[in-house]
Amino acid sequence: MTEEISFNNVFHYLEKEFITFDKEEFLFQIQSHPNYPTVLSISDTLTFFNIDNGALRIDASQIDLLPDQFMALLKEANNETQLYFIQKEGDKYVTIKDKIPYEIDRQTLESRWQDLIFLIEKPDLESTPTIKKGKTLEVLSITCLILFLLLYFNSNQTISTLLFLLFPSIGILFSIAALKDLFGTKSKLINQFCNITTSTNCTTVVSSTKWKIFDVVNFSDLSILFFSSQLFGLVLFLLSGNFLEYFAIQKILLITSIPVILLSLYYQKFVEKKWCPICLVIASIVILEIGYLFLFVNTSIDVPIKSFFIYTYIILATITLWMILKKTLSKQKVLKEFQIHANRLLRNYTVFKNTLVSTPKIEIPPSIGIILGNRESHLQITIITNPFCGHCKEVHEIVHSILDKHGDQIQVKMLFKTAFELDNEETRRFFQILMTLYLEHGEKAFTDALNDFFESKNVESWNETYQSSIQNEKVDHLYSEMNDWCIENQINYTPELFINGFRYPSEYEKEYLAFYINDLIEDTNF
Repeated sequence: MTEEISFNNVFHYLEKEFITFDKEEFLFQIQSHPNYPTVLSISDTLTFFNIDNGALRIDASQIDLLPDQFMALLKEANNETQLYFIQKEGDKYVTIKDKIPYEIDRQTLESRWQDLIFLIEKPDLESTPTIKKGKTLEVLSITCLILFLLLYFNSNQTISTLLFLLFPSIGILFSIAALKDLFGTKSKLINQFCNITTSTNCTTVVSSTKWKIFDVVNFSDLSILFFSSQLFGLVLFLLSGNFLEYFAIQKILLITSIPVILLSLYYQKFVEKKWCPICLVIASIVILEIGYLFLFVNTSIDVPIKSFFIYTYIILATITLWMILKKTLSKQKVLKEFQIHANRLLRNYTVFKNTLVSTPKIEIPPSIGIILGNRESHLQITIITNPFCGHCKEVHEIVHSILDKHGDQIQVKMLFKTAFELDNEETRRFFQILMTLYLEHGEKAFTDALNDFFESKNVESWNETYQSSIQNEKVDHLYSEMNDWCIENQINYTPELFINGFRYPSEYEKEYLAFYINDLIEDTNF
């Protein structure tokens, strides 16, 4: 499927199903998908987050059979298609477009129906991934803001003077919006505002380098530096009680900013031939500041030399901090883009399969190993392991997670690499009990016991919990066969993974196996 989708509808659907998720992580993972942006990329990303989902072909005559909430592919007026969230309300249907709900009658729904629906099912609470985010920065920011406001409104200044705070605060917000690509902020509202007409485009103007000077500094840099230095200066002069001197400096700076505003308007009109609505708002804020200071703040433009040097220091410190921050943000932006493109390559099944089958195939005898899942499956994942290996727990978790989702479609063969002659009595008894549990009580008893050991790593306690009668000769022979096979095929370390006899490529992290499992299941030629 290659139909482009609206992620806002997906987010709305998830919220309606009371499914908690991280939007930023979702967007990062879906952008890393080799088929982004498609319905398949949505499905695979939701599966990555352990959220059950599925795309189905449903005829318009079967709409009544659908649940009260679902997503469907509908035809637009320009004959393009889009995935919509749809909710039944009695005999009516409500859908969402641009975050605005509107009713759609059955006849219209059928006329736009494209026979594809998408369903999401809330997972069990114990299997739902939770993403914890640190709150320290948020708490510190709110605390600083509260303390500043308390200081600000307890100073001996008139309300009209104090309200000047709003101008640089709003200016910083719009400056960040102008540099949304650098800051990594995504907002549909900002995008709509920037592209309100065919002659407006913020990105084109902000990223333009038609003048050589923009390789060093551009209008967006100047705006964020200007408003940030205003805000920092306001705090410093507020603490020193020299508010009038601060406003005197601002009058001088605002007058000198007029040529910059005119230059910006000229550049947009005659050089780039595109208007930047955010840039126009920033220019309007500066003009409002000029009018505000000359109308409501009674001060001269004589500035003591000490205050001049203090404000010069503030400007230089702001420039230094911004250069460091901008360099960091630019590196982060490049790294994130590189990571997205790298992940698309890593998650490309064709590339993975070609790398996988380029290694020699090893024949794994059907008579050895422990079989989990579907014994008749054409897809066999073999794990060479030892529970006492430091890195094996992570691989077991990956394989068992795949088994939980696809146990009826895949076969997992588990081989233990252990030399009984080198193990102590406690360790040998552990392996003997483990194999006996599998032989006498089956797959679930075996996996539950193994998972318990990975959690505790206490052999003595585990042996006491799962002690049972042991068929020593038969069990020891099974372990001997597995170990001999590992030695014969020069498998000296654990864990190792094989897919249908091909060694899992060392170029790929083992956690990536979950990305390819659906393709491996569907690939009947492999």
